[in-house]
Amino acid sequence: MTDPYEPAPGTFRYSAPGEQNFEQPRFQAQAQQPNAGFTTGSAYDGPPPGTDVGNDISKSFSWAWQAFTKNWVALVVPGIIWAVVYAGLLAIFFVGYFASIIALANGAKSGNNDGAEAVAVLVFVLIVFLVMFLIQLPLAAWISGAYRAAGLVARGEKPTIGSGLFHWKTFLTSILYGVISIFSIIIPFLGQLACLFFFSLAPYLSAGRDAGPITAFKEAANKALAKPAHVILAPLVSFAVMFVLAITGIGLILLPAALPFVALFYMSMLARIEGTRPAPVV
Repeated sequence: MTDPYEPAPGTFRYSAPGEQNFEQPRFQAQAQQPNAGFTTGSAYDGPPPGTDVGNDISKSFSWAWQAFTKNWVALVVPGIIWAVVYAGLLAIFFVGYFASIIALANGAKSGNNDGAEAVAVLVFVLIVFLVMFLIQLPLAAWISGAYRAAGLVARGEKPTIGSGLFHWKTFLTSILYGVISIFSIIIPFLGQLACLFFFSLAPYLSAGRDAGPITAFKEAANKALAKPAHVILAPLVSFAVMFVLAITGIGLILLPAALPFVALFYMSMLARIEGTRPAPVV
């Protein structure tokens, strides 16, 4: 039989000199746990974020899939729009390219070689390189929008098709990252690896933290030094996903869905690198 004067379970007794005993509730053990409030087996359980890279990768995949299935329209439609724009620009480029080739060939057959042909060829080559660079801008714009939409989801916000089309800070950061990647070829292999290690998180920081390009690159380098295993394994896992899609022959078809999914995965990894978790999916 329970003694009615014994304190109830979960409380402790405090007795001050000359005062009557009174009870105060104990802190519940669950409230002191790092995963309190999260459902077991969800994308939020397991070790504290940032302490176990394998668990962080697994939970990031789980969270990315939940986020993608609940927001797939806002994530995929902008990619389809940019794909149509890019295909149109690419078609215009190839029409102009082959028309120029034919014109140069006809000029060479006419026999009027006064040095103008060499200049024309040089100008043609320069124009081709310039146009090839310019038609990559829609891709950079799409990437900026996809990363931004993923960043909004990681912050607990609902993305829209408009927010997934373009984000200027991420756009500038992506362009700068591409330029740095090109110049890193000066140091074969090591230069590209160093660029990937130190700066691969920069576009995601711009999209998820509204950071400008310079701040994003600084923060990316700091996080790479703080969590090197996470920064090394995250792109390897992403490349593996894209490679599997490529060898199946449906990579281009699924690209409007694959890129946002990878962006969601990176946003979760970024949060875990910082010792937090992405917001619950809405």
